[in-house]
Amino acid sequence: VKNYEVVYPKRLHPRHKREVKDPGQQENFETELKYEMTVNGKMAVLYLKKNKNLLAPGYTETYYNSSGKAVTTSPQIMDNCYYQGYIINEKVSDASISTCRGLRGYFSQGDQKYFIEPLSLTNQDEQEHALFKHDPEEQKTNSSCGMNDTIWVPGIHLKAISSTSLAVCLFLFFIFSVLIYLILFKKYNQDQEEIRKAVFEMVNYINMLYKKLNTYVALIGMEVWNDKDKIDISSNASLTLENFSKWRTGVLLKRKHHDVAQLLTTVAFSGTTVGLAYMSTMCSPDFSAGIIKDHSHDVLQVAGTMAHEMGHNFGMIHDSYDCKCPSIECVMDRSLSKNIPTDFSSCSLDSFEKFFEDKLSNCLFNVPLPTDIISTPICGNQLLEMGEDCDCGTPEECTNICCDAKTCKVKENVQCALGECCEKCQLKKAGEVCRPAKDECDLPEMCDGKSALCPSDRYQINGFPCQNGKGYCRMGTCPTLEEECTDLWGPGAQVADKSCFRLNEDGSTHGYCRKVNNTHIPCKAKDVMCGKLFCNGGSDYLPWKGRIVTALTCKVFDPEDSSEEIGMVINGTKCGDKKVCINAECVDMERTYKSANCSSKCKGHAVSLDSVFQSLLNLM
Repeated sequence: VKNYEVVYPKRLHPRHKREVKDPGQQENFETELKYEMTVNGKMAVLYLKKNKNLLAPGYTETYYNSSGKAVTTSPQIMDNCYYQGYIINEKVSDASISTCRGLRGYFSQGDQKYFIEPLSLTNQDEQEHALFKHDPEEQKTNSSCGMNDTIWVPGIHLKAISSTSLAVCLFLFFIFSVLIYLILFKKYNQDQEEIRKAVFEMVNYINMLYKKLNTYVALIGMEVWNDKDKIDISSNASLTLENFSKWRTGVLLKRKHHDVAQLLTTVAFSGTTVGLAYMSTMCSPDFSAGIIKDHSHDVLQVAGTMAHEMGHNFGMIHDSYDCKCPSIECVMDRSLSKNIPTDFSSCSLDSFEKFFEDKLSNCLFNVPLPTDIISTPICGNQLLEMGEDCDCGTPEECTNICCDAKTCKVKENVQCALGECCEKCQLKKAGEVCRPAKDECDLPEMCDGKSALCPSDRYQINGFPCQNGKGYCRMGTCPTLEEECTDLWGPGAQVADKSCFRLNEDGSTHGYCRKVNNTHIPCKAKDVMCGKLFCNGGSDYLPWKGRIVTALTCKVFDPEDSSEEIGMVINGTKCGDKKVCINAECVDMERTYKSANCSSKCKGHAVSLDSVFQSLLNLM
């Protein structure tokens, strides 16, 4: 039994007395709360603000009836009791707290972390709570991320985490936001309300972490496999992740829009693995997924693992000794201890920034339209829903001069209240650029004079020549060997002579096309330009640990961590005339993209995001 201190949190300045509620009685939770309590012998005031972005518009829950048929509902959760905040007058402090029945969750005060939970199920002011002081020395564990079991797809890094046969599927959405869909299997005695509370507490904590990256994580859906697993879940984490990803692509994406899905299971994975996720695959229709073992009774420890695996989806690698972490442990620490992370390291911040620079994040900018939202509209929740022109929060919060906060309608003689095509409460003229082209593989979007919203992001068709013929556009980017060498080795790096790439036929650690179960598969002669990346010049000081192998003018990086597939030629890179690298093979571009020869048929020589995604789905 852990040692704890008994505290009596006192709610300050309540608008009305908080009374004992019957279990079935609805309770309204205020936007902001303050609690006073004794922490480490001193009086402290905990400030809390309701997390209004916990659930995404259109949130649904799916269960299975006795006949195995999926039953999906849209619960009208009119209020929530999940808050974030900090200790007042502390320079370093944050908090993730549920006030559903007493205070439950985490907060920090300086370098010290605390966990609080009620000692009874009553809901009275100043009731007894247990306050646990976090001791890192007591939190040793052998749990780890399954990074060493990384599944590698050239151009995409893949990583995984393990779970037990608790299948919960979470779907998330980002505004710079991420929609997560969560899948679970039989837990909490199959009590729907208990599952919901646990999941909401997890997502609230993940949201608190990612807000530090200006990213909001919102739950778009939860699915409980309460009858049986829909895929084969085994101790092989890599295989389980592959099975889950295929189910997500073939089943889930067709019925529920989301950015990333996670499977939470109670099945034990081999070794110390408790999680696995694909690397740099956020927004991918095939690989934006992760699996997590429900490895602790403490939901925040599991939430830390979920945040870690999502970090891999964002392209974050494990922290090395060179990374600077502002706290005892950061989210991307290699060993997933019980020491719950509260920050991202300097390396994670760099990886996150690079992920967006590489334009791998298109889905995170596409906020759902009001017509996509199926939940009951609530004026004042800062979410634009059906029937609303705008929603700037409560009248006290609203700063939008064009919006009537009481009705969520635009004010009289006003055309619009928000959107890239709205200026000073009036619609911009048709033809005005609302989103300029980022480069030659992107296209500018223009206002139509009718809507305040900028049209969906569009870019050049796959296969459109770019970089003076050095590459072909793919999904709005122009991957070239030159750029990849510069990204890896820094300024001054150049592509090595083509003769160097023939080393990819060796099937060694510094020359191969694919890896299967840690076996290096050599490239075929026609595919040598699509394996390991060979360069020369640049810097020899890299942020990763490993060997720099140089032979004459052939320079290649061999990472110390075999799971870090750094220095591979990425998908879409030109490997010949009208040929591109796809999954370590040099293939015919027109046959692969299918859209490269339709320029004359496409207005503006462009296709929309949806069209491109659909084309890729048809290919893969």
